[in-house]
Amino acid sequence: MRTRKWRNFDSGKLNEVLGHFYMYAHKQDGKHYKATSFENIRHALNRHRCGVPYSRKIDIIKDTEFSDSNECFKAAFAELKRIGKDSVDHHPVINETDRKKLFGSIIMIPDAPEALLNKVQFDIRLYFCRRAQENMHGMTKSTFEVLNDPKTGLKYVAKCEDELTKNHRGNHRELTSGVMPKFPGSPYCPVKSYETYISKLHPLCTSLWQRPKESFNDEDTIWYCNSRLGEKTLAKFMTKLSEGAN
Repeated sequence: MRTRKWRNFDSGKLNEVLGHFYMYAHKQDGKHYKATSFENIRHALNRHRCGVPYSRKIDIIKDTEFSDSNECFKAAFAELKRIGKDSVDHHPVINETDRKKLFGSIIMIPDAPEALLNKVQFDIRLYFCRRAQENMHGMTKSTFEVLNDPKTGLKYVAKCEDELTKNHRGNHRELTSGVMPKFPGSPYCPVKSYETYISKLHPLCTSLWQRPKESFNDEDTIWYCNSRLGEKTLAKFMTKLSEGAN
């Protein structure tokens, strides 16, 4: 979109050009933008249009004259999310040495309520890189789902609902994504642990993170109380886990 041409477009023409731009925007190497970059471009265009030297009193995001182009943006944005371009690069939450040490410790062997809770919560943090403790506290049994990969026939866990973060309230959604894969034959398979955990949760509590029972039998159908874990408990999880593994 050449600035010298589009700066003088009326709203109707600009709406048309923007719609075309949103649907066909790519980087110079032909690859797709990440969803966050795509959204930033849109906001930059809006600021550029309203700022010096143009200072036109229009808003290409909110004004009704741009409803058609905004529908194009929404469609293109949804497609970027569908093909996995809504991910955010994060540093690993724990290094490989510490991870092996944790998996080998008794606090992570998934054969008891508290250890299974530790294992699954660790896996969720590792694969989905949650950035806000309030998200952990707000997770429910329906936050994730187990799906089958048609290409491999293997199960995987994926996020099935967008959640608001502390830094992205209002109309902004958290832009993290990912999948938790199955490792057939592994006693520490994250999918197997997740499915076992879900099957043992208290049916009357919707929270994903429930307080483990102090006493239990292996054959019990419910390993957890009708009580969610508190925010402070979740916030201190990684510290407590590391201390327990030492």
